Amino acid sequence: MSDHESMLDRLWRRLKATQLYKSIYLNDYPTTPRTRVLGILNNLFLHLHPARVKRFAVSVQYTWCLGGLSFFLFLVLSVTGVVLMFYYIPSVDQAYQSMLDIESSVAFGQLMRNLHRWAAHGMVIAVVLHMTRVFLTGSYKPPRQFNWVIGTVLFALTLLMSFTGYLLPWDQLSYWAITVGTNMAAYTPFIGPQIKFLLLGGYEIGQN
Repeated sequence: MSDHESMLDRLWRRLKATQLYKSIYLNDYPTTPRTRVLGILNNLFLHLHPARVKRFAVSVQYTWCLGGLSFFLFLVLSVTGVVLMFYYIPSVDQAYQSMLDIESSVAFGQLMRNLHRWAAHGMVIAVVLHMTRVFLTGSYKPPRQFNWVIGTVLFALTLLMSFTGYLLPWDQLSYWAITVGTNMAAYTPFIGPQIKFLLLGGYEIGQN
């Protein structure tokens, strides 16, 4: 039993010494005031409200609040999207008319749609600026490269959701924007047709 435990201990120490482990768990288990503070400061989500920071670290000039602004816009999109979901009809024949009905017949429908639309544009801008700030200040470097990977994935998801959501009104503007966008993606070397098929969910723009 002791040999088995010692082998597990050795494996655990080797795992903790790897760069991947250090990029995910930036500090030891929070058992002291210092490690508790580090656990908050180095966490992707908790660092928005750190337990203890210096005055200059929370100044607008330093952080620009772009990460918090992106998250706030995501919340606005979630709430307004759920409200609009109850009235929007995802059909080629009825999508545009349901959008007109939301604006004219649903209480606060036009407000909800405008909030959703402008929050989507604002989130793309905020995320792009946030990623640019992180890159220019070198905040992606070890030991925070795992945060950078998560941020890159979230950035790609933001662009994809914005791209697919643009087609929902099913008007001429959105139709031809998606047509041009997917045709541009089709020129990607080697995997262009596959990317176009993935973006459209089929071989052509329509209700598949």
